[in-house]
Amino acid sequence: MHARADGFELIFTEAVDPATAGQISSYKARAFTYAYQSAYGGPEIADVIPKITGAVVAPDGKSVRLTFDVLTKGHIHELHLDGVRSATGVPILHPVGYYTLNEIPAA
Repeated sequence: MHARADGFELIFTEAVDPATAGQISSYKARAFTYAYQSAYGGPEIADVIPKITGAVVAPDGKSVRLTFDVLTKGHIHELHLDGVRSATGVPILHPVGYYTLNEIPAA
């Protein structure tokens, strides 16, 4: 999972099914951060639900470019890929990814 100016690029070890990986409904995203405190850990705060506006599968099927309506700098972006299947039709092995977005890349 790599940050881009308007979303994320997902890289897979095997080709994905273009029909499922190209559907926005195959993904669910949220962004959040933690309240800083003196004790270890803290509650999740500032929850944001970004809208995924596009999903483009690369010709080789090994990456997908997702575009979002908003990225939140300093937040952890959580992405669920529950609808994505491999090229052979099985669910992907690790359908959840996290990315701490410290900086939004330039276009």
